[in-house]
Amino acid sequence: MERRMPKRHISQTTTPAKKMAKNITGFAFFAGLLAVVAIAFFYSHQNKKEDEAVTLNAMTEVERLINKDLEVGYPDTPAEVMKLFGRMNQCIYNTGMKDEEFGQLLTQMRLLYSQNLLSQNSYDEQMTSLKNEITNFREKKRRIINYTVEKSSSVKYKTIHNQECAYVQMAYFMSESGNYTKSFQNYILVKEEGQWKILSFQKDVSNSNEKTEEKKG
Repeated sequence: MERRMPKRHISQTTTPAKKMAKNITGFAFFAGLLAVVAIAFFYSHQNKKEDEAVTLNAMTEVERLINKDLEVGYPDTPAEVMKLFGRMNQCIYNTGMKDEEFGQLLTQMRLLYSQNLLSQNSYDEQMTSLKNEITNFREKKRRIINYTVEKSSSVKYKTIHNQECAYVQMAYFMSESGNYTKSFQNYILVKEEGQWKILSFQKDVSNSNEKTEEKKG
């Protein structure tokens, strides 16, 4: 009788090539997943930046001034301080604001004032005075069309009582009852804790005979 050898079950082992292919496939999957996540994050970040830019562009001038962080971005020079002051004045006199916005913008404006000027004008007194001025301003149908600040190179500096002071002139262009007028204001700024603050101001009478020009067209 023929003797048969018993069948042996040979266990199949994974060849190195197959194992490597499996590892590569797994790595490729995770790499692809990470790439998808990275792309999604990138576009999400870009969309957020675009949304922030749209929001910033949609802000009114009043909102931009109210939201300006003067602790971080205070103007460096007397001329820059006065340019910011001019922007605030233009909004205060030209723009119809809610009481809350008016109060917030006035608070920002007072950050440009020296301690001496603040001590002479309380917040409530200044608000009342400004509202009266604005009422009179609008009754006469006035509007601040533009303003200019002399160049930094033209600013005069003096030391008074051991304090650095700067003298800056501003010109305001206004419309009133179909005519244009131009007036000048002289400002003195003092340096307090490294920042230029408005100390005082007065109308330049010698230069402000307010040339009037008829509105054409």
